[in-house]
Parts: sequence; structure tokens; C-alpha cells
Amino acid sequence: MSIAEDVLLAPFTTFKIGGPARVFIESYTEEDVDAARDEAARRALPLLPLGGGSNILVPDEGVEGLVLKIAFRDLMLEKDRDTTLLVAGAGLSWNDAVDAACALGVFGIENLAGIPGTIGGAAVQNIGAYGAELADVFEYADTVDGATGARTRIDRAHAAFGYRTSFFKEHRTHIITRVVLRLHKRASPNIGYADLAQAQEAGVPLETSAQVAHAIRAIRARKFPRDSEGGTAGSFFKNPIISPERAETLAARYAGMPVFPQENGDAKVSLAWLLDHALALRGYAVGRARLYERQPLVIVARAGATAAEIETLACDVEERVFAATGITLEREVERFGLRK
Repeated sequence: MSIAEDVLLAPFTTFKIGGPARVFIESYTEEDVDAARDEAARRALPLLPLGGGSNILVPDEGVEGLVLKIAFRDLMLEKDRDTTLLVAGAGLSWNDAVDAACALGVFGIENLAGIPGTIGGAAVQNIGAYGAELADVFEYADTVDGATGARTRIDRAHAAFGYRTSFFKEHRTHIITRVVLRLHKRASPNIGYADLAQAQEAGVPLETSAQVAHAIRAIRARKFPRDSEGGTAGSFFKNPIISPERAETLAARYAGMPVFPQENGDAKVSLAWLLDHALALRGYAVGRARLYERQPLVIVARAGATAAEIETLACDVEERVFAATGITLEREVERFGLRK
């Protein structure tokens, strides 16, 4: 384990934005996490875990804390009758986990192919796309309490998964070190989502998990910017979940607005559709930050963009959506700790 000071964080994020960390440590074992805890306590700095940097916005001024880069990437697949356990270090790339599962021919996470970040971050965020969520296959995660050092195993019953949230997101002192997913051997592709159904109608093969993952990546490639177009953090905002009465009112005002009924009776509405069709904000820009033309849920940062420009654009969008619909937006992307 090496300790460095004033390390620029921009290269460790998908936005490619952000100032320096006061202290920076890469951890490869749970013992490294313990040592980082001790170092943070010795320096009286907050301990700030960092995964793949795919869902954060680091301030331009950096962070006054000890940033702990989770870097252990071990991977093991254990067969168990009709299921397979995928056991991975929290720093493993999420897409490496997807590819390993597809190579074995097991099902469960292929619809989540192409999402950036690590498997630890996937559990924190409860990533979801194309009719699937990480919660569907989650078995347990091992954690180290950044405050006390206690080891805890959080199983599915206690993970409190919800729409882009989890126990881990609400209890930030629990640093995930290992994630275990239960995947299935029987062929059961989840292709009910509209884009996949259209792909199937067009003759795209969707019989194996690898074929589904390939199709998902092709769909995402049409909707999300390439690296050459700028940095992003994926969907910046959550799709709003509102009362059925409000959804009905908005649907009457904005003909064609997609509405997705939820199990609890609420309704999820497509924010991308509202930004595009109701507010005409596709491609809307502030400085070097803009809403992506093909998917306005995504904010793209051109080279040289600042966190301040991203923040100004996001606040502007939030104000416009509230003024037009009365909906208060929630963000998927979070601000990393501020430097004093």
C-alpha cells in the first residue's frame, strides 16, 4: 500500500473532472482498508471510498479527505447445482463481471452490460437497466466499517435495495470489500424491454447471455456518448416516481408521455421524454457541459469542463422541470466531499 498526497482525482472519474485529494491510497486487501482507516484517523481526515468513479462529481477545488481507491479485483465462479455464485473483489470492473458470467453461459446480469463502474459501486447504487436490477441476483456483500473496523456480511434481506439506493448508500461507513451474486444456468433471457423486443424482431440473436449482453451494448452505444465526445457519469438524474394522480395529470398535458406503474401504486415517468418533448432541452448547454443529444438524461462534459459548469447545468434543469411539472428531481450522480 502506498500513500500519496494531493493526487488529482479527475483521471479516476468517468466525468474526467475534479481537483486533488488531500491523501490518496489504493487498497488491494482488507488489511489495506484497515491501514487506511488508521491513517485517516491519525491525520484527522474523513475516509472517502472511491470505486470506479462513474457516479460522482468531484469539486474543482478537490476534497479534504483521505480517498481510498478500492482496487482488489479478484474473481471466482462457484457452481452450485442450477446456480453459479460469482464472488468478486469490490474493485472488479462491472463489465469484467458481466463478461465472466457470459463466458460461462449463466444468466442474471447480461441486461446490465455496458454500465461503467465497479461491482462494489453496482451494489451501492443498485444499478438497473433494460428490465433488470442488481438486486435481482444479489446474494451478499462483505464490508469493513470505516469507523470501527468491524467486519459485517450484508445479505439480500438486509441490503434494503430500492430504486438506485441500498443499505450501503444509506450507511456510508460500510465499505464493501467483496460482492457475491447468484446467477442461473438455465436459459432465461430477459428480453421484454422495448429495445430488446425490437432487436429480436429485427433478427438479432438473443438466446444466450452473451448474445443479450452484446445486444445491450449495441443499444447503449446508440444512446450514450463515446469517450471522444466527452466525459459522462451515465444518467445524471433519476426517473421521477410520482403519485398516479399527478402522472395522470401530466399525461393529459403531455400526450404520449411514457408512464410505468409501480408495484406500490405509484408511477414512474420518463424524465428523458419530458426533457426532450415537453421542455425541448435535448442538447441544452451551459459552457462546456450539455445534455446529450441522443439521451438527455446524460450530461456530457467536453474537454476543459468544470464541476461548476456541471452543477450550474444540473440546477438549471432541475428548476425548469419543477417550473413545468412540479416535480422535484433527484440525482443519481453525487458530489464527492468538499475541500476546506
